[in-house]
Amino acid sequence: MKKIVVPSFLPGVLIICLVIGLVANMIFDTGTAIALLAIVLLVGISFLFVPQLNRMSFSKIRIGILVGLGIMLMAQIMTLVFFPNTVYHDPYRVLSQADQMAANQNTWDITYFWRYPNNVPLAYLMSLWLRITQCFGLSTNIAIHLLSILVLDTFIIFFLVTIRRLNQRNSMLCGAFALFALTPFAYTYYLQVFYSDLPTMLVLLLVLNWFLEWPKRSRAKKISAGVGLVVSILIGDLIKPNLIVLIPALIIVAVWLGLRKRLVRSQLIVPIALVVLGFGLSVPATQAIYQASNYQTQSKFKLPATHWMLMGYNSRTKGTYSGTDVIHDDAKPNPKARQSYDVQQITRRIKKLGFIGVIKLWVTKIGLLLYVGDIQDWYNGGFRSAPVWYQQHAQFFNVVISLIYTTATAVFWLILITRLMTWRIDLSDHQQVVALIAVVTALGYIAFHTLLWEVESRYGQAILPLLVFAFAAIPVRSPRKILNLRFVTLKKYSVVVMAIVVFLTVGLAKVVADKHPQTIVVAAQRSQLSLQYGAQPDKMVPGETITEAVDLNGAINYFSVQVHDHAIMQVYLKNRDNGKQYQMTAAGGSYHIWHDFEPGHYQIIIKNNTQQEQNIDIVKTNNYQLARYPLVIDGQQNKTASLVYEGILNVK
Repeated sequence: MKKIVVPSFLPGVLIICLVIGLVANMIFDTGTAIALLAIVLLVGISFLFVPQLNRMSFSKIRIGILVGLGIMLMAQIMTLVFFPNTVYHDPYRVLSQADQMAANQNTWDITYFWRYPNNVPLAYLMSLWLRITQCFGLSTNIAIHLLSILVLDTFIIFFLVTIRRLNQRNSMLCGAFALFALTPFAYTYYLQVFYSDLPTMLVLLLVLNWFLEWPKRSRAKKISAGVGLVVSILIGDLIKPNLIVLIPALIIVAVWLGLRKRLVRSQLIVPIALVVLGFGLSVPATQAIYQASNYQTQSKFKLPATHWMLMGYNSRTKGTYSGTDVIHDDAKPNPKARQSYDVQQITRRIKKLGFIGVIKLWVTKIGLLLYVGDIQDWYNGGFRSAPVWYQQHAQFFNVVISLIYTTATAVFWLILITRLMTWRIDLSDHQQVVALIAVVTALGYIAFHTLLWEVESRYGQAILPLLVFAFAAIPVRSPRKILNLRFVTLKKYSVVVMAIVVFLTVGLAKVVADKHPQTIVVAAQRSQLSLQYGAQPDKMVPGETITEAVDLNGAINYFSVQVHDHAIMQVYLKNRDNGKQYQMTAAGGSYHIWHDFEPGHYQIIIKNNTQQEQNIDIVKTNNYQLARYPLVIDGQQNKTASLVYEGILNVK
């Protein structure tokens, strides 16, 4: 009778979390498709691809990956050129502020940064990059795209180098390349929206490498490595304060090593101390950035840490962001009153949930945290105007993107679970100790957002580099020859499996897209600073006309233009191809129209035919082009200004 394999405690907890994540990713429309694809891929990987790849010479693998990286770069450039998206919410506010500061306008015109001062350092650092690129005549659009490619591709390439250091198996290196470069990871959120998530992941990877290489370095090299470690932590904490979960993770590992009398031998005392130093230096560095950027805190707008805990225990929103909680906290006169209110409400919510209810909420939050099926939607308000061929099959492509990334993630987690099941940590092996740091840090991120904080699916991506690192660092236990096939046979069957995977992906995506069609954004410009943060409207004088051209590369049945609350004006959508003009109707702070519009060239027309000034929401930047066509006010063009609009195809 076979002995049941029981995982160690910490790997076991991580396995439970990953299983919850797997279930969460398979309960939606694509669940059956993901399961079928995952099974085929797992069989192909285990029986065919791994043996075949490990028999190949590394020189061939290296050439193949270099060619693949070159193709990846070309695909990224094409994505940015043909699929410019409309960045909205937090990333846009940070980008807008950085663009403004790069133009020597160190003013803070909205309340957003007073409410969320953690994003001030990010805006400042981005403004420094924009200043540098302006010396070469680059626009903010090109500069930000260049920064995204540099950070993203550096992360991918450095990770491949790290994988090779940790594990000499070709299959491990190719698997990492496939996960990062052959999935939407390299072409959607992390490429199209520059925000704090990807730099944080790069910092985590750098820190793990500093720890991994520390004992091998000479005394002189440890000095430079120590500086690099401190700077990495400093920048990481400035960009994303929740990096602080590293501290308790390192303390847990250090205590464990100490109890096993391995702490001194591990040579981790100095790098751990340097990590603490890096976090400590972030405090004066933050104050220096405040001073350099002319930023002053406004306590009346500040939300206490308990505010995010309050949202984290909101069962109605399942622990995600709650606009209602924000409004209630905002209504309190000062941070102390908000904190008192939050503590009272948190206590009330926990009592109402009860023990079982709290556990259910935690499980739900873990599932939401580890959900990856909507990666293409994170802070993406829709493409400004995707190509015609894409719009004709947008439903299908959206499902394919979700299906590929979710399946790839699920397959990786399943293989990682099998590795974690049999892992018995050898604390005398430095590589395994660093793998333990990665596992504990990943658990720290999960615990932080599950037990204390609010949750979003993109937050869970922070553990991706930690999991991949741990997977590569954990030794393979007694590998067995599953099949004894000749190389030619393996190659033949591998081609068959790849063909089956492609056929299944296309077929299942088509079935899901037809059976569960979703609303499609055909054309949009949704970037704005938002009224809730005090963004001020422009004034339309009597008799003034504002126009903006927009291309519809696909059919739509709804179009809206944000104007302003209580604004009275005439708003039209004109077909520039045939001259037909359609008047929109007022709907709160916007004007909209339900009508079937064919693809073509259109123009938004806004007229103030009243005898009074009217408020209108116009988004303006210094060097960032928001839309393809300029905003025209009484014949005057402004290419860095735009209306806020959206043309969508609603599924009826």
